[in-house]
Amino acid sequence: MPSGTTSDRGAAPVALLAPSVALSRGFDFSAPGQEAFSVHVVSAAAGAGPALLREGFRIGELRLMIHYEDGNELTDLPPVYRLPRAPGWFRGMANLHGTLVPVFDPGELFGVAHDTQVKPMLLVLGHGDEKAGLVIDGLPLRLRFTAADRIENAAVPAALANCVADAYWSDGVDWMDLQVGALLRTLGEELAAAAA
Repeated sequence: MPSGTTSDRGAAPVALLAPSVALSRGFDFSAPGQEAFSVHVVSAAAGAGPALLREGFRIGELRLMIHYEDGNELTDLPPVYRLPRAPGWFRGMANLHGTLVPVFDPGELFGVAHDTQVKPMLLVLGHGDEKAGLVIDGLPLRLRFTAADRIENAAVPAALANCVADAYWSDGVDWMDLQVGALLRTLGEELAAAAA
């Protein structure tokens, strides 16, 4: 029955809930000592063009986002097995569903302190043989932008300059649009250079 209509019996109008509100009723998504899971949606401005949907995540003060199809898996941080003489930012290898996945700590690589107030998670990017896990802070967020939210001449850390396409503004903070293929190549090159 459409919202705002009455049934044949003369009942009061029924107010419909947003899907994200209806699906989360009665559930507590927070872990002890951790902030509750939230869905962050930025409203599209009228006439601003089609919405750009992204998955946002934090590593310390860095706010990064990826295309949904670039994400592979999100999980609690599994046991990670270090490799001899590997740099500290290369955590090692993790066994995920019988497949060995390299695990990187971009916070340590890029000199950014992790947020110790939230639970570290493993976000696996890429697919097939071209995938790697990143240690991130807390749960990712759903983001929605339009072309009007794009930041011109955004300040991007030098270490990420070749991995970020654009930056967008939301609620007073900027989000960098990460190019996963470029990031994985950069991590591989940095690891090869450290091993040389």
